[in-house]
Amino acid sequence: MPEIEINGLTFTYENRVLPALQDVNIKVEKGEFILLAGQSGCGKSTLVKCLNGLIPHRYVGRYAGEVKISGQIVAESNLLELGLRVGTVMQEVEKQVVSPIVEDEIAFGPSNLALPRDVIEEKVLQAASTLGLEELRQRSTYALSGGQRQRVAIADIVSMEPSVVLFDEPLANLDSEGIEMMQGVFRTMSRSGKTVLVAEHRTEEVLKAGPSRVVVMAAGRIAADSRDPAVLTEFADVLKVPAEYLIHGGPRHHLPGRGRLTMAAGEPIVKCTDLAVEYPGGARALDGVSLEIRRGERIALLGNNGAGKSTLALTLTGIIKPTSGAIYVGGKDSKGLAVSDIAKTIAVVFQSPFLMLFSRTVREELLFGPKNIGTGKEEIERIVPEAARECGVDHLLDGSPFATSFGEKKRVCVASVLAMQPECVILDEPTAGQDYANCTHFMDFIDSVQSAKSFVVITHDPDLAIDYTDRTVVMHGGRVIADGPTKEVLANKSVLKEAAIRETSLISLSTKLTGGRSVMTSAELFAAQSSDASS
Repeated sequence: MPEIEINGLTFTYENRVLPALQDVNIKVEKGEFILLAGQSGCGKSTLVKCLNGLIPHRYVGRYAGEVKISGQIVAESNLLELGLRVGTVMQEVEKQVVSPIVEDEIAFGPSNLALPRDVIEEKVLQAASTLGLEELRQRSTYALSGGQRQRVAIADIVSMEPSVVLFDEPLANLDSEGIEMMQGVFRTMSRSGKTVLVAEHRTEEVLKAGPSRVVVMAAGRIAADSRDPAVLTEFADVLKVPAEYLIHGGPRHHLPGRGRLTMAAGEPIVKCTDLAVEYPGGARALDGVSLEIRRGERIALLGNNGAGKSTLALTLTGIIKPTSGAIYVGGKDSKGLAVSDIAKTIAVVFQSPFLMLFSRTVREELLFGPKNIGTGKEEIERIVPEAARECGVDHLLDGSPFATSFGEKKRVCVASVLAMQPECVILDEPTAGQDYANCTHFMDFIDSVQSAKSFVVITHDPDLAIDYTDRTVVMHGGRVIADGPTKEVLANKSVLKEAAIRETSLISLSTKLTGGRSVMTSAELFAAQSSDASS
């Protein structure tokens, strides 16, 4: 008997015309490990909700077909029964983490099963160890980075030991160490007989964990189902695939960063010297950081969770006050500037859109910043529709920002910052949780709208840094350990090792072609391989 069996599943959300799922049929045997890929909006998350019972038990809509888990019909089961069999790590972990302390959060599930205290403690210890959370057990969940919070959400499910585990974008906010850890979690779960389904845009990272099948969705349907991962080559225009698949897959309509112009850096607009930030308890988030951001620069800020990247962004923008050191914004000491004054020069788009969105409508979100920095009424009337249009959210202006997809929420946040017209925008994990096509479109857009200005992109994705930035700053332990041209910094194996940055297939293949001197962009690698093939 299959562990998962779906027959003729079609689902249309309430007040929607087009179905989110159309005639989906699939069988998954016990112990299989499935990579579920596809563009945003293709139906992956909806399929996950159908498997864990949220559809049809919580989401209203037109439901047809049948879903079975271990022979149990989902539509005829209650959520408690399903919850004991099916564990889910949701894409938006803010909706999943409910306890104020990490240890209590991991214990929440086992406690609700009324297990003995010693059994609960053992499950908490094991889950914390598996996810590398031992030192964070007494930490507030609100004080964690996005990646750390995602690890906690995954530990929640590990502690429950369900027979079927569903992951919805589990790698979205994880650093290289976290991804390697999750690859081990996937393998361990699968080898122990659990059925694992991972809905993920970062296909290369999941493939390294050895899934038994690759299922690709498109427009609510199953577009491909194969035990050969090379099937992804057929979808390389809309999905991110390993570099070796890219170069052997024939012509591509769009490659990231193709046609991007490198601009000469201008005068410094932000500068910090010997910057330190110390949190209560003595933990140093920043330790002697000195750098400058020049007009027109495209900078990648890399480093693992806890390296100090987000703290640096919040300190440069005046949201966190440094313990020591100096920051100069537009040549002025930031100590004498209000956050609203600093925002005219440098502003940040937070990693989580839920930390930025608060207004009744998208229009009000975009109006808030310009009003608070003193922009004139006529100028506001011009720039708000322009920022909305540039970010592709102009059709959402009169709707609630909370009634949008995760990717749309991120674009609303970017638009709200661009509406203030800063000289430099810091984007904290702007592409996390977005599919490859939206990611490349989004970064192409950021590059174009900031054409004469600067941007700093905080990311765990080395390939994004290679394709879209000219300079890379690498942080580790609150310090800057490398700062230079992106193509040279990310070819330096000692830097990658010290900062625990994974060597992607793009880095590996391109450094082989350059003798280790530099990395190549996706477009450059594709062109080089195409040239070799034709000669």
